[in-house]
Amino acid sequence: MKIAVVYQYYQGHSAPGHSLIYEYTQHLAEQGHQVTVISGETGYMRPDQPRRPWYKRLLRIEHDGPVKVVRTYTYSELHRSYLGRLISFISFSLTAPIGLLRADKPDVLLASSPPIFPMFSIWLVCRLRRIPMVFEVRDLWPESAIQMGLLRNRALIAVMSWMERVLYDHCDLVVALTQGIHDDIERRGWPANKLKVITCGVDLEMLFPDLCAGRTIRLEHGWGDRNVILYLGAMGQANNLDLMLDAAGRYEDKEVLFVLVGDGMQRPHLEARIRAECLDNVVILPSVPKAMARAYINAADICLVTLMDIPLFQGAIPTKLLDYMACERPVLCGIEGEAAEIVSVSGAGVVFPPSSDQLVIAIRALLLDPERRRSMGENGGRYVRAHFNAQVNRAKMEATLDKVANSLPSR
Repeated sequence: MKIAVVYQYYQGHSAPGHSLIYEYTQHLAEQGHQVTVISGETGYMRPDQPRRPWYKRLLRIEHDGPVKVVRTYTYSELHRSYLGRLISFISFSLTAPIGLLRADKPDVLLASSPPIFPMFSIWLVCRLRRIPMVFEVRDLWPESAIQMGLLRNRALIAVMSWMERVLYDHCDLVVALTQGIHDDIERRGWPANKLKVITCGVDLEMLFPDLCAGRTIRLEHGWGDRNVILYLGAMGQANNLDLMLDAAGRYEDKEVLFVLVGDGMQRPHLEARIRAECLDNVVILPSVPKAMARAYINAADICLVTLMDIPLFQGAIPTKLLDYMACERPVLCGIEGEAAEIVSVSGAGVVFPPSSDQLVIAIRALLLDPERRRSMGENGGRYVRAHFNAQVNRAKMEATLDKVANSLPSR
């Protein structure tokens, strides 16, 4: 098959952040398919700026192993403000169709969202060229932005809601990243036979227990024998990381160190709080490449995952949760819904109501019981290997794309 994939933040394991699309495309190419990716210039957690002027960056073709990558101009100041992120989305909406039109006509196209604006312009090209389109939904937009309080403009909400309806109506298949996303879309009226769940799997060759790598990180950073509570990932408003700093401010035991590794729009705010409140038991580190994530996770005694307490996030499964579990680290989960169910059913950690007092109580209880932490880690590892193996999910995506490509022509 000739497969086109559109995702604004395509990047490999040498960069920090999500690598699901990279892993899908490399797998598809290894199976003999001709794969072309249409992507923007800046990774989700990469604030570095392109040096060439914008008019020399309208379109650039590179190769990532067997995968052809067409990078198109995108506004790169997305980390500075929500307006900057919106402009970045809109810029990719205008340039991504150019990249797709420059590529050979594919047999099927996979479009991964958010953001939703580029998906709409890509759908228009698919409709004109009669290309079957699979729409992967990682996050429900605009509803998640509305519930977080980031989107209040009624006109913009109406436009984005209309785009969402058109995409769900006219794409050939909607792939939801979690069961909660699937159920939300079905509840709003779309038929079950147009929806499919393919969860985010874990690359078990990259993420696994590695105490030697963990000890190396501890030595490099001088953490010694301190008990490390780790958060590794994006630092956006949705991630609710003030909760971790609140808990650190209440924690009197200086043998406990709170470590945040990552980047995002909230990082300057978190750094300012650490300075203003003299939180000497908190360390904030730059984001690390996906290939280095295993070492940092294995350096932790306990790993933390949390999101804002809004109804929509009850259907979320943060990839960092699965990464922690794959490395057999005990997890503190401050999220209700699907993520909490995974932690509870697997026995991989403790689910706590998202408050700093409850987080402190949970940390103290786990640090007093090393055997319980060890057992939780092993439970999580077994569960991920049984239910979230990336190899299985890549094969599911390949079969899904093949089925859509060989079905009736796109409407």
